Amino acid sequence: MKTTALVFNVLWVLALVPAIMMAMMSPMMFDAPGSEKNTLLWVILWATFLLPVLILITQIFAWIKFFSGNYPLSLRIGFIPLIDVAFIFFLYLILGSK
Repeated sequence: MKTTALVFNVLWVLALVPAIMMAMMSPMMFDAPGSEKNTLLWVILWATFLLPVLILITQIFAWIKFFSGNYPLSLRIGFIPLIDVAFIFFLYLILGSK
């Protein structure tokens, strides 16, 4: 469990850089005329903006629990950003079907 939690949390720390880049580029979704009125794009924008913040907060708590020896809780805390990633993916699927 210790190795799994360690690998998973290191991967999230490495994923923080692409998440920040994705958040910086996400306002480009509003380039098309009239796209600022699309509610789904606004939800995607805020979900994308919150992903780096969520990764940072959960990783702080996950590493605290990891170094205190609570490896299962560290791993479970590390899974929280996956909810946002799945939500963003689901929203893009909905957007693509329109």
